[in-house]
Amino acid sequence: MLSSGGAFAQEASRARPDPDWPCRQILVGTISLPAVWSGPPVDSVKWRDDAAISDLVTKLAARRMPVDAAERAVEDFAKSKGADRQAQLTALFVGLFETLNGERGQIIDGLRRLGRQQKELAAKIRAENAAIQSSPAAPSPNEGGEDQKASAAETLALDLRIFEERHQALTYVCETPTLIEQRLFALARAIQRNMN
Repeated sequence: MLSSGGAFAQEASRARPDPDWPCRQILVGTISLPAVWSGPPVDSVKWRDDAAISDLVTKLAARRMPVDAAERAVEDFAKSKGADRQAQLTALFVGLFETLNGERGQIIDGLRRLGRQQKELAAKIRAENAAIQSSPAAPSPNEGGEDQKASAAETLALDLRIFEERHQALTYVCETPTLIEQRLFALARAIQRNMN
């Protein structure tokens, strides 16, 4: 069940940045219902009980389906409905809103975890680098210092590679919440266009 208030309002995280947020984009934890919907009230809409709507929500929410194809599917669905078209389309919107907002939330949680992991790895890399820099330049051969320094250098190189690979992956993954938002906005507009 949705409401246009509290639970689905945008987070106040815009005012105070999340220290674990690794992306350049401003973090907005959830999409505000009024930002995407100006149609009929959605407070008591149940969409999961209708198998056709539930299946269509799953199909339209899948990002592998191009948005233009998803918009055509909304039009086809609307054309197949009679007197209850508005109620059916409202239920379709509620299903998409809940599904896409939930999916987006999971991705944001994953990004936060990755941001924490990157901060921890960066601290580890700094400590490893400092330890290598502060170790004696020429340890005595019978202390095994050369082997330790080589091992520490290998560990540092591995950690640096992992850090860089994650950083490169973040560039793509950070776009995902925005892509989901854009999909939801486009589908909400398509649904509202087909209401009458």
